Amino acid sequence: MRNKLFAVLLTAAVYVQASGPLDVYICAGQSNMAGAAVPEELPPELQGPYKEILMFSGNEWVPLQPGKRVGPEISFAVEMQKKLNRPVGIIKLALGGKNLAKDWNPALPQSLYAQLKQMVDAAGKARDIRIAGMIWMQGENDSRYPDMATAYSQNLTNLILTARTDFNSPSMLFVAGRVNPPVNKYPSSSVVRAAQETCAVPLYAFIDCDDLTKDSGGLHYDAAGLVEMGRRFSQSILNLQ
Repeated sequence: MRNKLFAVLLTAAVYVQASGPLDVYICAGQSNMAGAAVPEELPPELQGPYKEILMFSGNEWVPLQPGKRVGPEISFAVEMQKKLNRPVGIIKLALGGKNLAKDWNPALPQSLYAQLKQMVDAAGKARDIRIAGMIWMQGENDSRYPDMATAYSQNLTNLILTARTDFNSPSMLFVAGRVNPPVNKYPSSSVVRAAQETCAVPLYAFIDCDDLTKDSGGLHYDAAGLVEMGRRFSQSILNLQ
């Protein structure tokens, strides 16, 4: 175990010092990006160690390690690294129950977007990076309120364009997961879904999550659903390239 850990840390150190920018993918959103799976529920091929995959801790780049709860970022990162055949980096910021209209609004100084920008800036100071893409699993909270749902189309466009400017990545790929929360509790979900389906920003796509498995509450995806979600995000990002 000790030798295995040393090897992983040594590998990470090599990549941190390697020449050329690290391709980084942002994983952002609310609870279904944060995830509800525990590491033990992941299939064997995703149990790690995750060679050639780094994650920004908020202070430094470290080998990717699943936390107490994992979302689609694990299967996404593993698939991206395997398909690209080069090291990749992950920056993740997701918090349950947050909306795009206010909580993720780039114009608000205390928003989650402002926190994400701080993370990206710090990650770029820790080593040379290129923000290659962003995956976005969010929209359930906006689906609860008609006014937020109506504004979702413009807010999503603004988020993408602002992020591309702020992250110095005009060609940053962006893929959203189309939400499907229970309609009885999220009555404006069809409006948010339509916004995600029709976003006309270049280099944008959405993935279908309707058939992914969920827990008994019908809102959050289970481990199998999150793993498949990450794989779909990966394939969609690759299709945009």
